[in-house]
Amino acid sequence: MRTKLIALGGAALIATLPFATETASAAAPACRAGSVCTWSQNDFHGTKRTSGLNPSPGCYPWGGKTVSNQTKRTIRVYSDVSCYGKHVDIKSKHWGQTKPGATIKSIAVLGP
Repeated sequence: MRTKLIALGGAALIATLPFATETASAAAPACRAGSVCTWSQNDFHGTKRTSGLNPSPGCYPWGGKTVSNQTKRTIRVYSDVSCYGKHVDIKSKHWGQTKPGATIKSIAVLGP
């Protein structure tokens, strides 16, 4: 497993990018296939919020500390509302979380 540190809104977002499907599937049971899920705290704790199945491309107001992307598209998480500010991409079947003090404030679903 590789951990990548990326700046996000004055704090940092740790995007854990698994190399193997087995590692990627660890977050999958917590978030159903075809959905984007966020949790209000790190490590999949706190209040969970789930998108509908296969969300359409676009920008969504969304908050959280941990995100799981179980869609077939890449998502981009932002440090500011309306898909502005610092951002990091989370590939399909991957997840990421913020460091203390940082919060995801909006999410863009990318793709045609």
